[in-house]
Amino acid sequence: MKFHRPKSRSEEVFINLTPLIDVVFLLLIFFMVSTTFAAIRYGIKVELPKTTIPQERVEENIVISVTKDNHIYVGKTWIRDEKNLISILTKEVREKGGLVVINADKEVKHGRVVEVMDLAKRAGAVHLGILTIPEKKD
Repeated sequence: MKFHRPKSRSEEVFINLTPLIDVVFLLLIFFMVSTTFAAIRYGIKVELPKTTIPQERVEENIVISVTKDNHIYVGKTWIRDEKNLISILTKEVREKGGLVVINADKEVKHGRVVEVMDLAKRAGAVHLGILTIPEKKD
């Protein structure tokens, strides 16, 4: 009995690179977009002052942001009136505790930051902190 081998086709085997390139391109876009969002702290764009002393990381705190055009935010909520700030902060202090962190732009006048600190104290904040970024050492 004689067996015949089928004649092999001379087709070339290749890997389609198009889906691989698409996936890599999508990953690249994802990481580029996600890193730009990481540069904005707490959703409010402020340019923090620099310090040489590293900060402690504190979770679950109340963040008051003051932008360079003197807008005040509690978390991501824009506060138009200082009376509203005290009532909102009083509620937040009862829920989260007495630590309030001020996230003020470096261009904001010192007096404005002191006013916000005073309002936070009147709302019942026990501890106040100011956010800074560490200075890069060369």
